[in-house]
Formats: sequence, C-alpha cells, structure tokens
Amino acid sequence: MSQSLGDLGCYKALVLGVNTRAVANSLKSLGFYVYSVSYYAPEDLKADEKFFFVNPYKHGKLKDNYDPKKLLEKAKEIADSVDYIFITSGVFEYIKKAPKWENVVGNEPKKIVKLSNKYKVYKKLENLGYNIPTYKIIYNRHQLEKFREEFKKIVLKPISGCGGLAKNLEFPILAQEFIKSESFSINFIDNTFITFNKQIIINGQYAGNITPYKLSKTYVNELRDIIEVFELEGMNGLDFLINNNLLYIIDLNPRILGTFDTIEISSRKNLVKALLNKEYAKTVKPNRVYEKRIIFANRRLKVRIKNYRCLYDIPKNGAIIEKDEPIFTVISDSNIKNIIRESVKYEDT
Repeated sequence: MSQSLGDLGCYKALVLGVNTRAVANSLKSLGFYVYSVSYYAPEDLKADEKFFFVNPYKHGKLKDNYDPKKLLEKAKEIADSVDYIFITSGVFEYIKKAPKWENVVGNEPKKIVKLSNKYKVYKKLENLGYNIPTYKIIYNRHQLEKFREEFKKIVLKPISGCGGLAKNLEFPILAQEFIKSESFSINFIDNTFITFNKQIIINGQYAGNITPYKLSKTYVNELRDIIEVFELEGMNGLDFLINNNLLYIIDLNPRILGTFDTIEISSRKNLVKALLNKEYAKTVKPNRVYEKRIIFANRRLKVRIKNYRCLYDIPKNGAIIEKDEPIFTVISDSNIKNIIRESVKYEDT
C-alpha cells in the first residue's frame, strides 16, 4: 500500500490494540479522524472517538479484566466505515478466528493470528536454517521438571500470544532454554530496515527499549530475509539474542510495535506516513538515542501527576493502580530517573 502524502485530513482511521495512544496520536497529527478501540484510555490519547474497557479510575489487574474479544467486537462495528485500520499488540495474538478486513495497513488479522503461534514459527525458522533456543511444548509439571533438569535455567512462554510467563502456569506452555544475552530487536517497514533496539526486560517482562541501538549491519540482510520469506507487510519486528557471535531468534512480531513512539521521536518522522508510503519510509532514520521505560507499580497506589514532561500513557489523577500493573511511560534522551521522581506523586491506598 502506498498513499500520496498530500492532504490526509479527509481520511478516517481505526486503531485497535491494548494501548493505541502512539498510533492514534500520530494519525491525529496528520489530520485523520481517528477511532480508538483499546483496553487502556490514557489521558494523552487524542483520538476523536474512544472506546475502552478499563475503569480509568481503578485499573484493576489486566490479566483478570482483559478480554480481546470485546475489543474485536467493537472494532467490527467500526471497520467498514473507515479508510484504514492500524493494528497494534494484544488482540489477534489471542484470537483464533480473524475477520477479513481489506483496509488494514500491514499484515491482515489472519496472518497475525497464524504467526502468533510461536511453536509453528520456530519450526519454520529452524527449517530455514536460523538459530532458535532449544524449545518444547510442555503439557504437565513432570515434563516441565525434566526440561528444567536438562537446561537448568529456562524461559516459559505461552504457545500463542505476547510475552513470557512468570506465575500462574497454564498448560500447555512453551519451554525454551535460557540463552545468556541482552535482548535486542530489529524493526522493518515492509522490507526497509528502520532500526535496531535494545530491549529493557525486568523480571522477565518487557519494560521498554533503547532506540536506536548500534549493532552490526551484517545482521540486517539476514533478518530482512525473514520478512520476505513470511511475506510480511507494514511494520514488523524480530526479537533476538546474541551469544558467542551467534544470533538466536526468539520472537516474530507481525504488527505495529512498541518501538513506534521512540522511532518517531528519534527520527522526527511520522510513522503513519511511513506506513502509507514506501518511499517516505526510506527517510525514517532514528539517530538521537532515546530510552522508553514503562513504569510498573511496586504496590497498590493512587497516582497523581505533577509534571507531564516526557510522560506518556498518563492515567487520570487519583487513579488506583494495582501492584505490578503499568502506571505510565517515560520517553527521554536523558535523566529518566529524575523525570520519574519529579513528575509523579504516589499515595498508598
């Protein structure tokens, strides 16, 4: 899909995902009329029409309250009335039957559903000759203990979906040997390389990234081949590890990525324009290094924002956030800790 970069203000767009803020705001800066269907509803979400499923004053636990089917049903009501649909994370990774939408920017829902099965993706990547950490589907605790005895330290993941598992195991799960390495990702728009990132992982959970991050350009063509083999469109990413100069692929993300906003800020380019126009995508070159940090609550808190500088995904003042749930996001090229300390007041509940 390649769209003229003239007047885009007459177009309507739907953004669907757990958190749509980055993409919705990018669309609004171009003049789109924007529908947002999301779980979270941060105060800095600029969509024209917002449909959300969180209680903005009392967020609760995502795991207990989140239902991607509810987001999808609402999105279906809007899909035929918009010119473009942008898909972020957290919906089609968990849905088995996808709608047939022809106006999606990037991979269609059916492909996202298919490629969210990590086991099948790993099998195909192995057949193509790529390194994958040793993995196995685990059906019970006895199999899990045998796998742990073999590899000592392991990583557990859902077979389909986002992220890893730390507790409340539900079988079957995917077990993977632990590879000692920092975590990295690479981002493409169509087959255009955009940037490498260093991922920030805290307690096995994605907590942000550093963009751009310098790695050897020799990896670009190797990883671009995967984009082409899987016939991916739009924004896509691969998560990987490097150990003893060997690259190990750990995830394929066939939809708009969490690095969307750091890429925009670093490159000073609008990524919606890049997704709609392949030639413009070639001009997106992140240069100044920015760090993105998702801040999680270390206890049950009532949050009040004092200073909005460099803060995103902002909750309502006085919102109650449960322990281990996300509070807000910080994106800055410096002084992350100072920004966090100066910007927010916490009250125990």
